[in-house]
Amino acid sequence: SVKMNMTYIDKVVITCSGRIEEPHYKAIKKFMKWLTYEDHKHNFVFIWNKCDTLSDQEKAEGLVDMSSILGTDLNMQFIAPSGYGRLDKSIKLNHCLGFSPGAPFEEVEKDLQSLKDAVFVRDVNHKRIPVDSEACAIQ
Repeated sequence: SVKMNMTYIDKVVITCSGRIEEPHYKAIKKFMKWLTYEDHKHNFVFIWNKCDTLSDQEKAEGLVDMSSILGTDLNMQFIAPSGYGRLDKSIKLNHCLGFSPGAPFEEVEKDLQSLKDAVFVRDVNHKRIPVDSEACAIQ
């Protein structure tokens, strides 16, 4: 049998909504430290969710609050390489999203594409997050 001592993570998606309480942000920050956020910022996507009823200003304020509480870089983004006749595209890694139940696809298409880009598109200089399985309490 083969036993792995090391594994790798490509993307970490952290989703919050509403007020971020102390136990929540402490747990998230512990998780970020364990996965070496400071060395792998392009691997982290932050989403403030359930924002479909908020104004643009409330959404912006929510992102700023989440970024401030978690100690993240609000302006973190990367340039996706061009391909298949596309131009290079800037991919934001902080999003304020909300999809109203029953909303037509055309209404959510832009936000959905932003989410998919942030989660599934890799940075040109992509570095995987190494995780030592011995250091993981979840097994």
